[in-house]
Amino acid sequence: MNKKLFGAIILMAIAAFFYSKYVRNVPVVIPFEVIRHSIIFDMEIEGETYNFFFDTGAGTIISPELKDIYGLDSIGNYQMADFYGNTATIPISTLPELRLNQLSKKNMEVAILRPLQNFQFCDIKIDGILGLEYFDSKVIKIDLRKGELTVASAISFLDEDFISPIPLTFKHGIKRPYINIHYSESTSAENVLFDTGALNDLLRLSNTALQTLLKDSIINTKHIMDTTFIHENKGLIGTQNDSINYRVHIPKLQIGESEFLNPVVNTFDSWNENSILGAGILAKGVIVLDLVNDVFYFKPYPDAILDYGSPVDFLTSNGRVLHVKDSSNAYKAGVKKGHILRVANGIKLDSMSLCEHQTIDWIEFYNQKNIQFVFESEDGEIVYNYEAPDPTTGM
Repeated sequence: MNKKLFGAIILMAIAAFFYSKYVRNVPVVIPFEVIRHSIIFDMEIEGETYNFFFDTGAGTIISPELKDIYGLDSIGNYQMADFYGNTATIPISTLPELRLNQLSKKNMEVAILRPLQNFQFCDIKIDGILGLEYFDSKVIKIDLRKGELTVASAISFLDEDFISPIPLTFKHGIKRPYINIHYSESTSAENVLFDTGALNDLLRLSNTALQTLLKDSIINTKHIMDTTFIHENKGLIGTQNDSINYRVHIPKLQIGESEFLNPVVNTFDSWNENSILGAGILAKGVIVLDLVNDVFYFKPYPDAILDYGSPVDFLTSNGRVLHVKDSSNAYKAGVKKGHILRVANGIKLDSMSLCEHQTIDWIEFYNQKNIQFVFESEDGEIVYNYEAPDPTTGM
């Protein structure tokens, strides 16, 4: 072999090595479908595509139908618990390959369980659940507004700067992410589960955490807005079986350096006494889960509204006015308790499908500067042109 040919081969080998390294380090951007705060992936099994719901609070699951379609054998069982404390013995199988866009996991252990069908109102059938272990030893960036998941081998390959990493912890060797959050001015933290399976909640407060907040005078009984009895929510295995729960006003919730003001949250009896940070946070900013260094980042969208206190001067439930502030502009416009809200900024509320209703972030909607409301009253139609008060003067 002459020297020129040998040199060319060496150069080609070096180029191939660095190209391979470059390809491995280029982030993969994967589109997903968004239904309000929920993420649905197109997952591929043997060339067929199925809908998988992304749930950081659960492991990877396929339906019994998929098990039968692909003739999977059971390889054992394990004891599963959902966040309502229900337990069951669930069979497990090995799936030869589960593919997500350019990513692939082979010989993956999956649970066999019928997924909850939370998206039937949008005519979407869920065939499985994708758990966080699918992305083990990766860095994932979740951008709900773009409908994109970016997967990288290291955070340095993402095209954004993130500050204030929050340590991620995992309990009992299971890939369920926990982070510390703070309430109001408290210096003590609660370790909460980050669970995208809590579909619409920013926070689901455990009754244990509520009692701690009251005992430590971080909140008081005036912050308990309502008492609710026997929920009908469903976990993966069974229904919520609490007897009494509460709606609680939290003046401030601190996540890293970000402050969420005035969220109203529901309590539940957590089997492990931990609260849950839910999928509601995805609507407010970019989330990064660095599963290489086990840290969590949250970067608010520049225009995100982190104050959950409604600025409008009336309160509705199921479209009916429950309360109007005395001497407010709504009161002066003739809005009264019992009136029916029909239209808001041209959106006919009573003609919206449930799927359409779920696509709107109503907290963001009601924080617009100008909104035209149309009410139905016993005397006919009432139009109220709402203008948000100046934040500096309150007028």
